[in-house]
Amino acid sequence: MYRLYSIPLLVLGCALLAGCGPGGPTLGKVTGKVTLDGKPLPNVAVTFMPTEGGSASGITDASGNYELSHPNGKGTPLGKNKVSVTTVQKPTSTVDLSQIPSDSPEYAKALEASQSGYNVTFKEPIPEKYNLKTELQYEIKSGSQTINLELKSR
Repeated sequence: MYRLYSIPLLVLGCALLAGCGPGGPTLGKVTGKVTLDGKPLPNVAVTFMPTEGGSASGITDASGNYELSHPNGKGTPLGKNKVSVTTVQKPTSTVDLSQIPSDSPEYAKALEASQSGYNVTFKEPIPEKYNLKTELQYEIKSGSQTINLELKSR
């Protein structure tokens, strides 16, 4: 008889305690549009990296719009966030290795590309100052906010 009542009480007690249930950082909802030289950038990964609390990311649609998602929900942790924007590579078509001499440097690149499914000679069209050496940084506040990323190729 006591077991029947103890389970609901245990669940209720756990729900009232901090540390039970979903935890993690408080998130600010972030949406926006990514453009390069005024033109929308489709199919790019937008990643917000806070000083603490794990990263949040989203992929732009055909119009360059994105919405961030974090393991704890929609948005990114509050506070300072570095931002990176990179092109999402699509798998390359299959390479016919029999058409490339095996002692050619191109053979090794083609072999790696065929094994990974991605083009290893891909050159990122977005400048490094927006990804590898990002200069983008935003302060995220509580609630919803729109952060448009207006990138320049020069």
